[in-house]
This record gives sequence, structure tokens and C-alpha cells, in this order.
Amino acid sequence: MARFGGAPGSRRANLTAKLLELRDGMRMLGVRGTMLLDGSYVSEKVDPADFDVLLIGPTEIQAMKDVDPRLATLLSAEQSERSGYSLFYVPSDSSALPLLATLWDLSKEGVEKGIVQVQL
Repeated sequence: MARFGGAPGSRRANLTAKLLELRDGMRMLGVRGTMLLDGSYVSEKVDPADFDVLLIGPTEIQAMKDVDPRLATLLSAEQSERSGYSLFYVPSDSSALPLLATLWDLSKEGVEKGIVQVQL
């Protein structure tokens, strides 16, 4: 957290609080898996615009959302955009996972940019 947290009251600190809220909410609601973080938040920018999350999660995530409206809200694409980040999902058993994880780490120019993994 020291690397990404930011000065109190800064845009980076605000994004950090949102990231921790997302992570803690998923943990509290029983979501297990990995979050791959990307976006200007994981760069050295002092004032990052956002963060992007690729959630590699359980195959039954939709059923979990169907029975728990709190989880449905937390994982809503619209809610995440309003909160200043983007959220994408891929099931942990997807055959496309290796390709998606590789693409997630590439810039528009095709250069590896680095990602941060957060275990849930």
C-alpha cells in the first residue's frame, strides 16, 4: 500500500480507498479469486485517472450475484464506472484466461506494462 496509497486527500488516496472497499467487499461477500490491477493507478503517475480490474473469479459468480443484491451492486459495471474504475470478469476455469491475462498486461503499443495481483 505504501507504493500506491498516495498523500491524504489526493486522487491516488481516493482511488486506493475505492480499491480497498472493492477488495474488502468481495472478500466479505465470499468472492474468492484474484484481481489483476491495471490502469494509471499502477503507474508512477502522481494523479492517476483510474484503475482497471480483471477479476478472475469463481465460475458461479452470476448465481452468487443473483442471490445477494449487495454483491450484484458491488460487481455492477455501471457502479464501478460511477466510482471511477473499470471492472471486468473472467471465470477461473476459462480457456481464454491465459490470453486475457497476457492482453491485460500489454499497452496499446504491445509493450508489457506490468500489473498488480491482489488475492481475495
